[in-house]
Amino acid sequence: MAVAKVWVERAEVFLFRFSLEKPFRIALGTTTEKTEVIVALHDNHGRVGWGEASPSAVILGCTPDSVLAALDHLIPVLLGEDPRRICHLLNKMDRVLLGNAAAKASLDLALHDLVGQIYGEPVWRLLGGSLAEPVETDFTVGIDSPARMAAEAKALVEAGFRAIKVKVGEDPKADVERVRAVREAIGEKVRMWIDANQGWTRAQAVWALTRMSEYGVEFVEQPVAAEDLEGMAWVRKRSPIPIMADESVHSPSDALRALHLEACDYVNIKLMKAGGLLRAKEIATICKHAGIPNMIGGMVESNLSATAAVHFALSEANVVFRDLDLGERPEAKLVARGGSAIHNGFQVLADPEAPGFGFVEIRKDWLKPVRTYTVGERMRSGE
Repeated sequence: MAVAKVWVERAEVFLFRFSLEKPFRIALGTTTEKTEVIVALHDNHGRVGWGEASPSAVILGCTPDSVLAALDHLIPVLLGEDPRRICHLLNKMDRVLLGNAAAKASLDLALHDLVGQIYGEPVWRLLGGSLAEPVETDFTVGIDSPARMAAEAKALVEAGFRAIKVKVGEDPKADVERVRAVREAIGEKVRMWIDANQGWTRAQAVWALTRMSEYGVEFVEQPVAAEDLEGMAWVRKRSPIPIMADESVHSPSDALRALHLEACDYVNIKLMKAGGLLRAKEIATICKHAGIPNMIGGMVESNLSATAAVHFALSEANVVFRDLDLGERPEAKLVARGGSAIHNGFQVLADPEAPGFGFVEIRKDWLKPVRTYTVGERMRSGE
C-alpha cells in the first residue's frame, strides 16, 4: 500500500500574552505577565500541529523577540520536509542554529502533534508509552510571608493536591520559617518539595537544609548557582536532603556532566530547557542508565505546552516526580477544548486516544499573528 506524500507546507507564528492573576515570586525574580510564542505547522493535507515556546531571560537566555528571530532561521529548515522525520529535522535545526532551546521546543512540539495526527495516534504512544492514566502532580507555592504561603498550601491540599512544592532561596532563616509553616499547615502525610532556584551560597544551602530536614522535605531543587556543579556536589555530600538539578541541566551533555560530578540525586527535565520532547527523552535515557530518577517540570506556560509535558510523563517511566501545575490558571488556558487539565490533583487528558496532543479547539482570538512562512514564498509579517 502506497504511503501518501506529506510535507510541511506552511507555518504560522503568533504571540500569546497573559497576565497572572497573582504575581509568581521565586528567588530569581517575580513574574506578573508572560508572552508565549505559539507555532502552527500546516501539512499539505490540511492538518495542523501546535507548539509553544515559553521564553525566560534569566533561565533560558531568551526573550520573545529572540525566539522570533531564531524561528526566522529554523522554520525554513522544515518547509517542504516530511514532518515524520523528526530526528532528522531536529538535527538539521541544530546545524543551522546553536542553542535557542525554547524556539526549537516550539517546533519539536508542533512536529510531534502533527505526526500524531498523520498516524492517528496520541503522542504519548508515539513516544513509547504503554498506558494513559491520570498523572499526579504537585502545585507550587511562590515566595511570600510564611503565613500566606502556609494558607495557600493548606488550600491546595484541600483542593486535592497531595504534593506541595515550596519556593525558597532568599534569606535562609526566613526560608526555614516558610518550610516550617507550610509543613504545619499541610500535615505530615502530604509530600513536600522545595526549590531554591539558585538562591543560596554553598554554606547557606547546607545550613538551611540541615534545619529543614526535620520537616520531611523530600528533595531540594537547585540550591546553588546553575554553573556551580562542583558546589552542588559539595552541598550534596553534606546535605541531609537529596539534591535535584534543574537550571544546571538543560541538555543531554549537561546531564552527563552533572552525573559525572555526582552533583545530584535527581534531574528535573523541562521541555523548554531541553528543546522539546526528543531531547527530553535523551536526557531521561541518560539518567535512567545512571540510576538517577527524573522530574518533569515547566516554566510559566499555557495549557498547550502543559499538555505536551503530560504526554512526556506518560511515555517515560524514569519520570517519577511530576511538577505539572502548568497552564491551569484561567488566563493561561489557550486550549479551550481537548488537551489536558487538572482534576483533584491529577493532570488528565480529555481524550487519551485522540491523535497528536488531542487539541480540539485553540482560542485563536487570543493570539496575535506575527509571521507566516510558506513553501516557495518569502516570509510575511502579520504586524
